[in-house]
Amino acid sequence: MPNQHKPLPPLEDIRGPFKAYFDMDLPDTEIAEHLKSHYDTKQYGCSVISVRRLRKQLGLKRTRQQKHTTESIKEQVLEIKKKFPHRGILAVRKNLRQEFKIRASENTVKELLRQIEPDAMRQRKGKKFRRTKFYAAGVNDCWTQDQHDKWGPRFGLWLHNNIDPFTGFNNWLQVWWTNKNPRLIVKYFLDACRKLEAIPVYTQSDPGNENNGVANAQTIMRQTLDPELAGTLQHKWKTKKNNPKSEANWSVMRADLSPGLEDLFEKGVQNGWYDVGIPIENLVFRWIAIPFVQVQLDLWVVHRNQTKPRKDRNKVTPHGIPELLRAKPDFFGIVDFKIPVNPELLDEVEAEFAPANHEVFQLTPPEFDRWANTYYTQMGKPLVTYDTFWDVYRELLAYFMRVPNVEQDLHIPLSLHAETERRINEEELPLMLGQQPLRMVEMPPSNGELNSPDAAGPSTIGQTSRNVYGCPEYVHFTSSEDEYDEGDESVNSD
Repeated sequence: MPNQHKPLPPLEDIRGPFKAYFDMDLPDTEIAEHLKSHYDTKQYGCSVISVRRLRKQLGLKRTRQQKHTTESIKEQVLEIKKKFPHRGILAVRKNLRQEFKIRASENTVKELLRQIEPDAMRQRKGKKFRRTKFYAAGVNDCWTQDQHDKWGPRFGLWLHNNIDPFTGFNNWLQVWWTNKNPRLIVKYFLDACRKLEAIPVYTQSDPGNENNGVANAQTIMRQTLDPELAGTLQHKWKTKKNNPKSEANWSVMRADLSPGLEDLFEKGVQNGWYDVGIPIENLVFRWIAIPFVQVQLDLWVVHRNQTKPRKDRNKVTPHGIPELLRAKPDFFGIVDFKIPVNPELLDEVEAEFAPANHEVFQLTPPEFDRWANTYYTQMGKPLVTYDTFWDVYRELLAYFMRVPNVEQDLHIPLSLHAETERRINEEELPLMLGQQPLRMVEMPPSNGELNSPDAAGPSTIGQTSRNVYGCPEYVHFTSSEDEYDEGDESVNSD
């Protein structure tokens, strides 16, 4: 009698997705379901039992199989706590899984944290946050952005973030020596669009010159792709009662990622090693710190995008991992409103609003960068970590300080440093003229179903010229870290 079961798909076709879903901590049943989109289901099959066999074959062990104890994970947990001193039990577990491929039980992590930080364990309690409503029709309906200035005056580091509020997916989280120049911000936006090969239905931000570039770029591309939109700005300015949802992200970051970095940088300030107002120290710090911090931000974004938030009965959006919601909307029964855009159009917009030769895209002045690379090579290119950061900074600074006159001998215009930055920060980029404000339609769901024809009305990609975006679907947003670090011992915010 012939075998009634379909053969397994070729391992080389599913190995990557299989490991990705396993790293997201999906159960075997969900892995089996998600894998169907990676092979021909008419020809192959992969049941839950097959998934378990494949895990064994690939050496992917679950928590019980790894059998970790408090001693076996202590070194890695201490490393995590150095970077994230306020991170709680479940966030530490996720860190262990994502960074070290360690799967430890909740009780094991809880017991270790009680040993190494008993006071902090008692203090970490959930807090209640004020909730507001936000309307979104589906994935890539709206991208909302915001800046973060708390590190600027003290360290000279300025942050910018953009998320899709429907999924909670971070489109970018960037650090630079400014977040005021509109050409820099529109470059972030265009880079995210290139990666997606599409643009959202509309964008949203605070009013301000720094956001005019994104408003212009989004409007030009939407109107080019759909001429019926002519005369309407495809960007929504936030009002006092309608904050960009990326602001909620800052409170999570402030409680989770920021403390470790702030403690690190404050050490240099307090010891007199770094003064943001001294040009040569600012340039050396910037040259080392910005690439270092960007790596930490990128890792944090991966952590956030691959972390399922706590289920909230106040939200009508599907509950899932942001990265999966974005990549596989059909699986969750939701609509992806992304609008495909060709690279040529992105190139045209970038050439107009974010030319590559603009000074804002230089990490440091070219002459400084050349000498910094030369000195760093002479130093042996030491690895920059939390432990070595200030050693590398002080050694590199010493090379520059040995030069009698840095500005004259190395041709580094230190006397123009502050003036140049001020000029770049204050560069104006006018908003497109003759554009009517984007009109939003916000109304409660008619039947409580996501993306249903009755609820969504005319809001489809082909009908966005009618300015009926956002439409009936709504979401309650909160800045509560309960969404980030589950359980009673969740991370607190400021």
